[in-house]
Amino acid sequence: MVKKIVTKFAVAKKAARMEGMAYRSPRIYLPTKLTDDSSFPFKEGDVIAVRIDGRKLIVQRAPRAILAQERITAKLEEAIIPRSNPRQSKA
Repeated sequence: MVKKIVTKFAVAKKAARMEGMAYRSPRIYLPTKLTDDSSFPFKEGDVIAVRIDGRKLIVQRAPRAILAQERITAKLEEAIIPRSNPRQSKA
């Protein structure tokens, strides 16, 4: 069982669509050794909440209220911008 691991905070940068601008994508790499451990608390696709507490980054499963709001938002987005069905033929 992996209890602690040292990792790295990185910021991937790539050119944005606007000239002279850069898109930043901060990332925290979690090694497979940690995520494949049976005691790792998350599964692929889990919605997580991240907050800052002093000098700590707290990562936990999203509370039910946030999950409910996410479902409502997804339904609203689907109603406003329906996803196209790739099986429908274009006439």
